[in-house]
Amino acid sequence: MFGGSPKPSYDNTDGYNNLIDSYSDLSYEQYSTTVGGTYQFTDALYTTASFTYDVFESDEEYVYGDEDGKAYYSYVGVGYRF
Repeated sequence: MFGGSPKPSYDNTDGYNNLIDSYSDLSYEQYSTTVGGTYQFTDALYTTASFTYDVFESDEEYVYGDEDGKAYYSYVGVGYRF
């Protein structure tokens, strides 16, 4: 073959696992609490709302450092049934 390059060997992984010192000790806990409800104004018109609180706790720092944290999010909606 003229001007070609050697065929890559994608199946040759000999010795690559020896480059890994150890596996990650990543351990985390996640707690989530949600409260919500729906109120009917009429048979067709209603509103709904929800609030969620999440807590993330990790035992060790990982790729981006300390990943502990809390999250708050909510939604409010209005609907009409045809």
